[in-house]
Amino acid sequence: MCQSVIRDLHDHSVQLNRWFLKPIGAWPRSSVSTRSEKAVSRALIFTCYFFIAFTVIPCALNVFFEEKDLDLKLRAIGPLSHWLMGGMNYCSLLLRNADILRCVQHMETDWKVIKRPQDRDIMAKNAKLGRFMAGFCAVFMHGGVFSYSIVSGMTKIEVSVGNGSVSMLQLPCPFYSKFVDTRFSPANEIVLLMQLISCFIVNSTTVGACSLAAVFAMHACGQLDILNLRLNKLVESQDAKKNESAQQRMANIVDHHLRVLRCPDLSI
Repeated sequence: MCQSVIRDLHDHSVQLNRWFLKPIGAWPRSSVSTRSEKAVSRALIFTCYFFIAFTVIPCALNVFFEEKDLDLKLRAIGPLSHWLMGGMNYCSLLLRNADILRCVQHMETDWKVIKRPQDRDIMAKNAKLGRFMAGFCAVFMHGGVFSYSIVSGMTKIEVSVGNGSVSMLQLPCPFYSKFVDTRFSPANEIVLLMQLISCFIVNSTTVGACSLAAVFAMHACGQLDILNLRLNKLVESQDAKKNESAQQRMANIVDHHLRVLRCPDLSI
């Protein structure tokens, strides 16, 4: 099979991961990346950190120093913890960027070294399942958390201002009023929009991490299935080449096994 087809198969297996991580600058850059690509990636990382901090810091200040109602404090803890965990996941993805790149390159090499059609079919089957799991993670997170934030932002609430009251759009995370008074327009709408963007970023971070785990795990399962198939055929003497000894076939199996074991080590 030509190299372009093999490259397409590999790209297809990690396509969803790239879609999830590239918009937030967390997709690993290779050594052949251009200067413009590196500059865009750094700009995306800075922007994502800014949006996460824009939501987390004012919310934490509101919870600990401004809000007096215990019930409202407890309600804000949930969104705040979600954003904090998303920020930590984002930092972790960036710190392990080189390890992720090595795993992706390891997968690409596995696609290249496989020659037999039945082995390639096994890899394609597991890659398809990995893509399904990655897509499910995206639908679950964005369809649940992000849609909840949108519905919450479309809800109008009444807040007291002096002797009167005004209506405002409810924010997914409460905001520290000494920074910006979000009770009034257009500050209310601007902060809401920025929090929704921040929500998309932290959700994409969680989706990206889970989808990477799913794709890498299914790829390793595919390699073990290939190993099992080769062992069975070795025992049944159905896979022997005319000029290939049993010792050579066993050596190839051991080499493949060592390669499978090496893949998890790259991500530790």
